[in-house]
Amino acid sequence: MAKFSYDKSNRENASTPFSALPKGAYVCKIIRAIEAPNASGKGTHIEIGFDIAEGDFKDFYKKAFDANTSEDKKWPQDARYYLNVPTDDSKEWQIQQWDTFWTNVEDSNPGYVFDGDGDKLKGKLFGGLFHIEESEYNGNIYSHTRLKWTRAAEDIRKGKYGKLPNDKTVERKTSSDGDGSGNGSDDFMAIPEGVDELIPF
Repeated sequence: MAKFSYDKSNRENASTPFSALPKGAYVCKIIRAIEAPNASGKGTHIEIGFDIAEGDFKDFYKKAFDANTSEDKKWPQDARYYLNVPTDDSKEWQIQQWDTFWTNVEDSNPGYVFDGDGDKLKGKLFGGLFHIEESEYNGNIYSHTRLKWTRAAEDIRKGKYGKLPNDKTVERKTSSDGDGSGNGSDDFMAIPEGVDELIPF
């Protein structure tokens, strides 16, 4: 390996770890909403980019976005929520998720009625319950704080939102384990079936 010289006092280009949003309940605001086809080729979904609207973590994801110096930076993946557009083949939980989300958006924004116009959604509030989701890749375990359930914003402010969703963890391997597997949660995923999670935002 070739040797190179460097100034130990120069840390402008050093990367710093990005602190994760603590799990909890937050009032959120919609940044953008777009409809896109599912990767499976069947049906479409709404991809909603959001940020934290109030409290100590206000603008949490915008700050992370602004701090990203990549030329092709995108809105943080953890700050996106996916809704399948219901069809005759939709599962019951998908329809429930759809109805619940828009009911909570309407309840959080007096006078607003969802009419399918994505442009009107920018800046609209809703309440979100966040949990920890772990994933494993190449033997490493990664932890993310993800929006799991939605509520009316006022319920979050008053603390009347019930329990937080269970975390989704990856089972740790031991010397006697085989491949290992993730522990399932007791509720549905927010990401629709067939969605490509790398869709640009």
